[in-house]
Amino acid sequence: MSGTGDGVRLAATFITAALFGAAIAWPQSGVKLAEKAESIAAQTMARADGAPMASRVCAIGEPALTGPFAPLEDVLSVSPLGGVTAPGEPLPAPYIRINTRSGDQAFERRQTEALAPAKADVTAIERHVLRDEYGRATGLAWTVHFRSCENIAFYYDRIDEIDPGLLQRAGGLVAFTEFGSTDNMAVETRVRVNEGDVIGKSDGFDVGLHDLSARPAALARPERYRVDSFARAEVFDAPPSLVAAITTDVTRARCPINYLPKDEQPEWAAKLGDAWGIRRAKGDNACRTALVDTPDAAQGAWFTDAAHNAATTKVSAIALSPDAIDPERLIFALHGRLPSLTPQMIGGRMKPGSEADDGATDGFLSFTKGEGRINTPFADVDDSAVHCYQRLRTNFIGPLINGVVLLQRQTSDNGLSLLKIEARGDVSSCIDLEEPWSFTGDETIFYR
Repeated sequence: MSGTGDGVRLAATFITAALFGAAIAWPQSGVKLAEKAESIAAQTMARADGAPMASRVCAIGEPALTGPFAPLEDVLSVSPLGGVTAPGEPLPAPYIRINTRSGDQAFERRQTEALAPAKADVTAIERHVLRDEYGRATGLAWTVHFRSCENIAFYYDRIDEIDPGLLQRAGGLVAFTEFGSTDNMAVETRVRVNEGDVIGKSDGFDVGLHDLSARPAALARPERYRVDSFARAEVFDAPPSLVAAITTDVTRARCPINYLPKDEQPEWAAKLGDAWGIRRAKGDNACRTALVDTPDAAQGAWFTDAAHNAATTKVSAIALSPDAIDPERLIFALHGRLPSLTPQMIGGRMKPGSEADDGATDGFLSFTKGEGRINTPFADVDDSAVHCYQRLRTNFIGPLINGVVLLQRQTSDNGLSLLKIEARGDVSSCIDLEEPWSFTGDETIFYR
């Protein structure tokens, strides 16, 4: 007898036979032992059912995903995270967030089940403790990584509750490796799940898919996007295979909706929009594959340090991109990394230092694209001039900022690309600026 699957089946048979034999010898414990035998056999078979899915050739002409991510009746909208329309760390990529409908209480969302969208192996599970600004634990977030065939890897992120049975089959928390503390833990595993199996419960979660056979996205510095989920995991003696299992290749990110069965794609694409289902996506491109660093232009991601090598707990970056929902609007996704954009510039009715002010400067600005040097599309910004942006709005429906933003792309003497950005509150429109447009010394430099 040969093969991993045959060996596992044989082991499960021996264990079951031994426990049933004990049940015969001690009848008073027979029921419990029989139940234990069935449980152990099921867990053993579930953890290693034949060859890994990663070694199986993807079926030609068949959809990579065969079922939904969650019950569609629970889903209000699907937000394209790739459009960098929401504050946070995700770099522009065609990932999506499943937003559920309203819950029983005001300002709450309905809890739904995260379902396995295909037969796949769970290859790794991450557990993160969420904390507020004072360090108090506010909840848990789980990330589950899958592999359905040799070329298709996908994951669910920010799940509120992991399915207890899935966690047990992965070995339980005792099998997890700590990364510095119990706040961040992960385990490498191989648990077989089938389409429709419950992965966990959540009031919304993210979905990312990577097609390893796809051509990598065009990036100016691909090495900057190789991000480990944990900083310098080798310090904590994490196995290299575990680090590899939880590290994604963002250059091969693809829209998960496009990998659903053809008859299911339209109903999911129809839900593309903002988090509350108010703004609906325009056009046919499902997730707006936004992960592009336009060569010799400003569009794309820019980093706050000159030599980012993914050895940090979070990626410190901004992104300049068309909106994922309405490409006629452009977005400065600054995430609080432009010090010259002060709370005083965000609306005239707010008191400086208020929470609303701070939140606005930490988010993003949007505007309608223009022509020439004013509100220039980011893909058209080259090294030739300083560009000015006016009538900038906080998010999509917030107040206009009291000022303008200057931007200039440059190529340094050593060939590296630089981006200078400064918010100016001393004028209200670009034509009020004295020519030639220039920075005051308060600009921030970003790198590519």
